Amino acid sequence: MAPDQYNEVILMLGSNRGDRKSNLDKAVDALRGHIGNVTVTHDIDNPDFTGCGADYLNRLMTGVSALSLEQLKSVTHQIETQLGRDRSTPGVVAIDIDIVVYGNNIVKPSEYTSPPCRMLLDWQKNGRR
Repeated sequence: MAPDQYNEVILMLGSNRGDRKSNLDKAVDALRGHIGNVTVTHDIDNPDFTGCGADYLNRLMTGVSALSLEQLKSVTHQIETQLGRDRSTPGVVAIDIDIVVYGNNIVKPSEYTSPPCRMLLDWQKNGRR
């Protein structure tokens, strides 16, 4: 596939249940089969903005993908389910994978402008200091 057929992607990963770091690690490993040139940030703790659940551990993942946006959404949904995401229990999240940016489009503006995402994007942009 020609390089111009790849889209840059930014995904925000979060977990507030069980071994949160392990949950994030497993999600990154599963996503590597669908995203190339992967980079990940460090992890940050932050409160559940809804006030309904435990604190989240978040990580930002960037890379490129040949999948369409709809295909990537399907893949992330499948990975969440495989890793124990139970959508019937709000506030308890084994893994959440949000596609924040796809190509030149901000897919999830509320996530893109959230303090954790901005902090991790700034950290990544400024040379991971």
